[in-house]
Amino acid sequence: MSIPVQDAVDGLRTGGFHWRLLAIVGAIILLDGFDIQLAAFAGPAILADWKLEPSALAPAMAAALVGMAIGTGVGGALGDRIGRRPALIASVVWFGVVAMLTALAEDVAQFAALRFITGLGLGAAVPNATALVAEWMPPKLRNYAVTLVIVAVPCGGMIGAGLASWLIPTFGWHAAFALGGALPLLLALVMLAGLPESPIFLARKQGTNDRIARMLAKAGGQQAGPFAAPEIEAGGGRVYSGPLARSAIGLAVAFFASMLALYACLSWIPVLLSRAGFAMDSAIRGAMIFNLCGVLASFVAAWATPRLGSRRTLICAAAIALLATIGWAWLIAAPDMPHGWILAGVGATGAGVLALQVMLYGLAAHVFPVECRAAGIGYSASIGRLGAISSAFGAGIVLGLPGGAGLFFGMIGVAIVGTALGVILVDRHVPASREIAPNDNEMVGRNA
Repeated sequence: MSIPVQDAVDGLRTGGFHWRLLAIVGAIILLDGFDIQLAAFAGPAILADWKLEPSALAPAMAAALVGMAIGTGVGGALGDRIGRRPALIASVVWFGVVAMLTALAEDVAQFAALRFITGLGLGAAVPNATALVAEWMPPKLRNYAVTLVIVAVPCGGMIGAGLASWLIPTFGWHAAFALGGALPLLLALVMLAGLPESPIFLARKQGTNDRIARMLAKAGGQQAGPFAAPEIEAGGGRVYSGPLARSAIGLAVAFFASMLALYACLSWIPVLLSRAGFAMDSAIRGAMIFNLCGVLASFVAAWATPRLGSRRTLICAAAIALLATIGWAWLIAAPDMPHGWILAGVGATGAGVLALQVMLYGLAAHVFPVECRAAGIGYSASIGRLGAISSAFGAGIVLGLPGGAGLFFGMIGVAIVGTALGVILVDRHVPASREIAPNDNEMVGRNA
């Protein structure tokens, strides 16, 4: 009798295998987050080196986002076709090689083209990393593991900021891109030796039973198979049709609106705080507070999701984000407001807005079954990237208008409401633990 491969994976005891997998995938996304922000870190030095105005680098900044929007969808679909492991290794080698080539750029056109190509690889990593972790981790750790993967992006940015602040003044911006390329290539060697494929993905292929059994043995399992793949749930892998259509559309709306709010904040917090009278170092510190509070809140949300269900948790996070944004807008507009209170508003907004984005990735990993999981996550995030691109330009235009700060916060508020509406539209939510009947466990495990 065939053993459902999802049951075999879910029955494993958490051990060193799982922690090594999480460490490797976490390192991938840390470097992904570092390389995403490399152009921002190097921007002042590049402008000085090439004697340019800031506006000259805008196309290069946008090019990376466009590349990521394409790479996320294409990379996710590729991962569903060839496997999570080869797609992840290819994406890491891709953005590592192109980052090193970027160190040789001689003008803005070359720099923008290389950032676009880098973005293709950067975008492809996240959906495959999310799918791989979701398909290996035991149910009780799955939400935390996916959360850790996604928050590694801003953590990589924060670590990168610290490295770049020393490296660029000492060795120049070329050295930052050389390091940003060398580290992923070194990590690719570790991935070749130690990164496993998803057994749930492999179960869909003929002749993989022995390979699955060997991987499960390394993870502490004893089943020899044969292993049965999860049932096809998505009409042959079509994301936006059949039983997945409503949830897929809801996720697309939620990702677009959530990334619009998130990237508007990430891109413009230093400008807003500078206008409010903060020194430049304090204004940049505000962006770090936004990220840090969001990372901490994401783990609180990961704890709450299986207890309250994803719908309630996401709606609560949206309500917190909206109230925090209103409070931050009031604090920053109030005359003679102490800077500490304004930074508290920044942190509260970050807790809500960033946690919303992180939880959406976990929800997407639950909504999409194995035959289209990486593609579904990738397509949702690609649409989200369009929101990020819109915010990069739209927020700058809004801030240049009379009463621009108020309009900016209004834009974020509307985006948060849009995120909540997308979440409500989704009809394949993670149920609360008390809502899971004993005979529902197999269905929850298959979809998680």
